[in-house]
Amino acid sequence: MIRKIIFGAAISLITMLSSNGMGLGPAVACNRIAGCIMDNILENYDMMHTDKMNEAIAAGKENVDAFNRLREAERNAASRNLSK
Repeated sequence: MIRKIIFGAAISLITMLSSNGMGLGPAVACNRIAGCIMDNILENYDMMHTDKMNEAIAAGKENVDAFNRLREAERNAASRNLSK
């Protein structure tokens, strides 16, 4: 009985020690003084006040329009092939 308790305690200890190296420790991806969130806030502020946001929105709309034109052309080509 004591062997089972000691064995269980040893397994628990090994699991706890090895889990620290498996990504359960503190995150160190961003170690800047202001932090990554502040970088994101500044980037958003910059986009809004330098008209980059409107340029990005316009580019996105152009991409959606191009996709819709391509899809319509494919549908027309498919319907022509079916009618032959």
